Amino acid sequence: MIAHSYAELWSNTLNLAITSILLVACIVNNFKTGTSGKHGRAWMCFTLAIAMWWIAERIWTLNELTNNDTLSYADLFWFGGYVFYFIFGVMYLMPFASQISRKNIVTVSLVVLVVLMLVLYTTKPHIGTFEEILHTAYPVADSVMLIPSILGMMLFFKGAIKFSVSLFFIGMLSFVISDYDFMYFDSIGEYYTGHIVDIPYLLAYAIFISGIIANMNIWNRINKNMPFNDQDAMR
Repeated sequence: MIAHSYAELWSNTLNLAITSILLVACIVNNFKTGTSGKHGRAWMCFTLAIAMWWIAERIWTLNELTNNDTLSYADLFWFGGYVFYFIFGVMYLMPFASQISRKNIVTVSLVVLVVLMLVLYTTKPHIGTFEEILHTAYPVADSVMLIPSILGMMLFFKGAIKFSVSLFFIGMLSFVISDYDFMYFDSIGEYYTGHIVDIPYLLAYAIFISGIIANMNIWNRINKNMPFNDQDAMR
């Protein structure tokens, strides 16, 4: 509905504002929860993931403004963020390991594998250069992130965790869906900064902010020495 230049300006501005607010909220949350124990280590991993993605976003924006389409350090920070988020997701689900069966894990993994094959078939029919191989790694990483996210959503629908606790999995789900859309439109040459697929992408960061705020509210109502596996506080 508006010119691409205005869409690009608003997308970059909102991205900077939302990701910066999220990073600050993560740091404040770390001061409240501490860095010791499973709980503290999990949130440190989440903060490191967000910090790496914040840096990657700034490098990406700079490359877009300078029309630099070559590979950059942004990819290193993106993948580093994926690693730390996956560790966070696993540690976040560990207290509920008894409620996640092997059948659930296998089923979710198979579903994610099918989705990955469809995405690769649609967006990357030919993989030859190193750049194409690197870009193919993104849907693979996204698919890996889907596994703890879907398992977390299953716990929510089973009533094992409260909605505020599941926000981090909902946010990652929105993140991955947007990333898949980006890869599709980019593969057909129709993506530009400010495209409509940026909306669920920015929404994912906003959902993460809501999750951080909800966690700090939970932390204010409980004893700071509460073990991370106290499921009653997370329902």
